[in-house]
Amino acid sequence: MTEESYTEKQLFDMLISQSVYGVWIALGKMKNPVTDKTEIDLRSASIQIDMLEMINNRMSASLDENETKYLDQVLSELKMNFVDEQNKEKNSDDNSKDKK
Repeated sequence: MTEESYTEKQLFDMLISQSVYGVWIALGKMKNPVTDKTEIDLRSASIQIDMLEMINNRMSASLDENETKYLDQVLSELKMNFVDEQNKEKNSDDNSKDKK
C-alpha cells in the first residue's frame, strides 16, 4: 500500500475508469499503450463490459444515485460502441465472402 490513501469513492471511480479505458482499447478506439497499436479484440471488450455490468448489479444497493447514473451511462455507451464494432466486423466478413 502507498502512503497516500484514497476514499472508497475515489477507488471506485478509479476501478471504473480503468475498466472503461480497457474496453476502449479493446474496441480499437484508443491505442494499446503496451503494443502502441490500435487493435480490436471484441472478446476482451465483451468480458470487460460483462465485468462492469456484474459490478453494477452486485453493488447497486450500495451505490448512490450519481454513481448508479454514471455506471449506467458508461455501460450504455460501451455497449453501443461494442455493437457498432461487432456490426462492422460482421459486414466486413460478409463483404469478403461476397468477393469470393
